[in-house]
Amino acid sequence: MGKRILCLVAIIIAAETHSAVAQVRSEYFRSLSADLQVNRGMLTQNVKAIPFSTNYQDALNATQSDIKFNSGKSMGYDFRLGYYFNRVRSLGVGVGINYYKQEGDLTMDTFHVEFRASDAKYPTFRQVISTTRGIKETITSTSINIPVLLRYKKDFTEKLALTVDAGILYNINVKNTYNTDANFDYEAIYKFEGTVPVYDNSPVPDGSSLLITKAEYLKDFPKGDVRTFFAHHDSIGKSVGLNLSADEKSGTVKYKKGSLGYTGEVAVNYMVVRNICVRAGVYYTAQSFTNTSTNNALRLTDKVVENTSGTVTGVNYNSLLNEVQNVKSNNFGFMLGVRVYFNKMAWKAPVNDMNKVTPAQGRAH
Repeated sequence: MGKRILCLVAIIIAAETHSAVAQVRSEYFRSLSADLQVNRGMLTQNVKAIPFSTNYQDALNATQSDIKFNSGKSMGYDFRLGYYFNRVRSLGVGVGINYYKQEGDLTMDTFHVEFRASDAKYPTFRQVISTTRGIKETITSTSINIPVLLRYKKDFTEKLALTVDAGILYNINVKNTYNTDANFDYEAIYKFEGTVPVYDNSPVPDGSSLLITKAEYLKDFPKGDVRTFFAHHDSIGKSVGLNLSADEKSGTVKYKKGSLGYTGEVAVNYMVVRNICVRAGVYYTAQSFTNTSTNNALRLTDKVVENTSGTVTGVNYNSLLNEVQNVKSNNFGFMLGVRVYFNKMAWKAPVNDMNKVTPAQGRAH
């Protein structure tokens, strides 16, 4: 008789344990969710750049305008996992992965520098470089980030809810590509001591120096053909030319990875079927990126490019992106997505919930 009682107690304990585990699993899956969403919005950037003249030897009369970013737009894709941990499932945490593709224009209106240079024919002379018009680069930036979030949810009806996500954004990779239409005038100033070329380091060139510049030629020959004048000096080995285009009009520049930003979104959720919601709302993301010292050491341009016959055909070029020290990026717009709750037990057999807020009751989450 005692053995039967013990067996009966064991059966009851096992049944109760199985029921408790099932309830815990049900509660767990009611609280676990996955999001897939698309973000579309505007992009602004505040750019801080180094002075270009710092990279040119013995620079003189250097002037440049600020580098500006405009016409920015952003497209992003997010996958997130979330878990609501309190009894009524209104507070939770989330983590995921985010991909952004962002576009815009970097511009610099003016650039002029004079510096000590050398070429195959002249070991020392003064190179004079100016933009013929403002420089414009079309930038495409891609980045991969990990968001770590706090979550809040407020149910309004059985199908409608408001959700708020906010947290940090850790960058694991960022890459920029550019395309440019940059053009430059390359002029030169030559000074000799006897037959030895030397550097004319006076802001106003010495009266004995030979000036191969547009201003000097047009002062002496107001109606002359300045292009023919420069073509002649190019043909005899001087590093000069007018309206020379960049030899590499596109390229890639990488910033340092590992930066921290922050992100937030507010969305309206509507349950279309049990445990599956469509979501629409607004978002805001702020990130800061820092350039590398290697990039910052590059010159914008400093040498002419010649063809096989020795005629100048263009100039070398390094993107404006290389001169950026850091950039503060702000991205804001609209989001659209889907949230799925992993409440399989509730899908199969809906049951009443004492809290009246579970997907089993058809609530929007």
